[in-house]
Amino acid sequence: MTRHQRRWVALALLIAGVAPARARAQDRAQLAWWVDSLRVYVEGATRLKFQHPPRYALHTPAQIRAYLERQVERKLPPGRIDAVAAAYHLFGLLPDTIAFRRAVLDFHETSIAGFYDPETDTLYCRTGLRPAQLRETLTHEMVHALQAQYVNLDSLLAPSRESDRAFASKAVIEGQAMFATIRLLAGGRNVVAYTGVWNALVETVRLRTVATPRTRRIPLLLREGLIAPYLFGAQFMSAWQGYRWSDTIPFGRLMPQSSEQILHPERYAAGDRPVDLRFVDSAGRVRIEDVLGELDLHLLEAQLAGATTLGKIGVLGWGGDRYRVYETPAGPALVWYVVWDNSAAAAAFHAGAGARLEARRRAGWRGLLERLEIEGRPATRYVWAPERWDGWERVPEVVIVESPGP
Repeated sequence: MTRHQRRWVALALLIAGVAPARARAQDRAQLAWWVDSLRVYVEGATRLKFQHPPRYALHTPAQIRAYLERQVERKLPPGRIDAVAAAYHLFGLLPDTIAFRRAVLDFHETSIAGFYDPETDTLYCRTGLRPAQLRETLTHEMVHALQAQYVNLDSLLAPSRESDRAFASKAVIEGQAMFATIRLLAGGRNVVAYTGVWNALVETVRLRTVATPRTRRIPLLLREGLIAPYLFGAQFMSAWQGYRWSDTIPFGRLMPQSSEQILHPERYAAGDRPVDLRFVDSAGRVRIEDVLGELDLHLLEAQLAGATTLGKIGVLGWGGDRYRVYETPAGPALVWYVVWDNSAAAAAFHAGAGARLEARRRAGWRGLLERLEIEGRPATRYVWAPERWDGWERVPEVVIVESPGP
């Protein structure tokens, strides 16, 4: 291994959270020194100025765990999280026995070294971090503290927001912090733009998501979905540097609206907005209605193909989608519509993931995959429901409405 290669491996390990063993744990005085030292860098990396000094404190692992549990309870209350888990199970993205809430907690508990809390306007670092870990953690969380002085972070991630739109917001928030951290660790260089280096770093981060027995048991959807805002968000913010908006911040009217725009920044730059679909019926009890989005569609394809990681992201030609889960006496019924950019994209889906969806079999259940048009746009309808569902006689339909604004 050359010296140049060793340098990038060391960088990948730092970003993945592995610090040199010789470094000592921090105390509050060291924390204060790092906050003061990193302030100018964080302002330069974000092109924002602190309106007031960031507040900071130390938390024990037990305190961090308690905070995570409170956040999951607030942002993913039992009714909501159960409905989301039920929907993903109907898609085939989660197994029957998955403890959704526990998996989210397990993933974060093993990976989190710090966090910024908008409610107290304070960034917290875990006790016992070594200097290299502390510098990385503080850079990331100081970016969040700075963002919060310009935008309401909680409103951008509110549980009421549709999941694909919320992902886009989270990717910008976490991506800006991740991008700033990577540049710091790389001595100011934008290594995100170096494809080979970035791919190696991504694989290192992915390996860490299955580094413990607990995280290895977390399904692909959750493992990849939880790290995606950081990785793809960093790539989006790297691309942002080359756009005409580079001297602004990607919030407000400039906030991306879909995971497609995050995964493919060139689509965002070209003004490609998601197609907004709405169900036209009001019959039946709706347990959950949401947008799957392009990221989850990639995850669905990977899951159906038996992949263990997300792999390379290609262009799907996703235009927009919407699904509903109906509660019925016979059991939950999933109705999902996707609008495609063109007929070739629709054909590719039906030949790949669509064919695997169509091949699903379960006693007492029925699946239906159809190609159709919605207001002249190529589209797909997928229904997975009990055979005794009375909705089979008249499957709920959707229409295209004006795309949502920022």
